[in-house]
Amino acid sequence: MKQIGLLAAALSAQAAAAAPTLDMVYGAVASDPYMSGEGADMPPHPGAVVEMARAAAKACGVTLKLSRLPGKRLLTEMQHDQHDAAFMFSHSKEREAYFDYPLRGAAPDPRYRLTTLAYSLYALKNTPPAWNGGNLPALGAIGVNAGWSIADDLRAKGAKVETAKDSEMNFRKLQARHIVAFATQNHIGDRYLEDHPQAGIVRLQPPLSRKDYYLVFGKRWHRDNPALASCLWQQVGVLRESLLPTLLRRPWYRQP
Repeated sequence: MKQIGLLAAALSAQAAAAAPTLDMVYGAVASDPYMSGEGADMPPHPGAVVEMARAAAKACGVTLKLSRLPGKRLLTEMQHDQHDAAFMFSHSKEREAYFDYPLRGAAPDPRYRLTTLAYSLYALKNTPPAWNGGNLPALGAIGVNAGWSIADDLRAKGAKVETAKDSEMNFRKLQARHIVAFATQNHIGDRYLEDHPQAGIVRLQPPLSRKDYYLVFGKRWHRDNPALASCLWQQVGVLRESLLPTLLRRPWYRQP
């Protein structure tokens, strides 16, 4: 019996060793309900997209090593192939130069997106800028979280952009009138408005844009593991339809 037990333990260890390990990183700023907690913290309910990533890795037989990094450091380390994968990222040509998206032709394939999110401007209710959907250069300084691609989109349209480390700091800058508006994802901005009704902040119409977000892979890892990358992207597409709606209904991932 002792020999059988030792053999079972050896086989179990061998199976564990055979499972490839995927070093995956994501941002250190909360983006509820998709990514929860701040800094290096991974709470018991870490976010709907984190749970999707874990489920995709399990389905593809991958051992997942998850960690969180500040946005700029994450981009720099992914650029230098220090991690295998990252989420959640919208597409830009700059980012395409240093990590890989699921492509259909020359463009990202939306069938394999994690989710789609809208961006809007948030401003003080009593003195909102006269936003008409196209007059960004005339508005004044717009706050954006550091490392977010919406900053490049705004600059390309002539806007003056000021970055801050996170949403909380940008909302404080808005209330102190250091910026005229804060450009962020609707689910983040609306959650702040719900939690801070006394702040006197409103979401402006129309929205700035809508963007698809993806799981991306480092160039070297994708080149060495094309079949595994394909499996993970396909699982993301399946889980977005089957698991994500269920996760977003969980009470700890409540949406505004």
